[in-house]
Amino acid sequence: MPEITPVAILRTPFAEKFGVPRQSGLVEEAEGVVEFLPEFAAPEFTRGLDAFSHVWLTTGFHKNPPWDGSATVRPPRLGGNERVGVFASRAPTRPNGLGLSLVRLLAIEPGRLRVAGIDCVDGTPVYDIKPYLPWCEAVADARAEWAGGAPEQRKPEQVHIPEELEQKILKYGATGGPEVLALIRSLLRLNLQPAYLDDPDRTFGMTVSGWNIRWCHAGDTVELFAADYRPRS
Repeated sequence: MPEITPVAILRTPFAEKFGVPRQSGLVEEAEGVVEFLPEFAAPEFTRGLDAFSHVWLTTGFHKNPPWDGSATVRPPRLGGNERVGVFASRAPTRPNGLGLSLVRLLAIEPGRLRVAGIDCVDGTPVYDIKPYLPWCEAVADARAEWAGGAPEQRKPEQVHIPEELEQKILKYGATGGPEVLALIRSLLRLNLQPAYLDDPDRTFGMTVSGWNIRWCHAGDTVELFAADYRPRS
């Protein structure tokens, strides 16, 4: 079998694995760009793709260490304590380190695609792109049991961003604005931390769209207490 090589690189707001949505489509505000490598950038490669609203991205978990040979993993949906087989999960730690993301196609531009609903770290290699076919891929009677329901999200009012931090993000030139603020709000509605880190006194942080943000938990509410822009090196 021939060795697979990337056809594109995915540019996303996420500088690190922590904070990335655990599935594609959970955060529509998470937009990215599929930048084709020069040999795949000709418009003929995407001719007819504008007929589709969504595409599948076959990606590589390039930030993961090599697979250690373990047959089981601890999926977050089971609290991080119960093990299932690696082929019964969508965990990133797997034999070939391949991922699959279903994203909304926003635009086809010269040498690139703009997409939304991404769940990948910046710089993720893309090995293939295929259109989504709802008539055969949205199976009405499919079951998923322990992973069947969408993860719970906090209500918008359960995410508190102080006014001064809101204004800081909104007014920080081309690197801020309402789109970045909306993305941060949507991410903080998710349970980003691992289930085993159930410590009310713990603080968390991540870098998104160049912003290093830090937050803590106060009961059911998330409180953002720091936001600083740090250009990518």
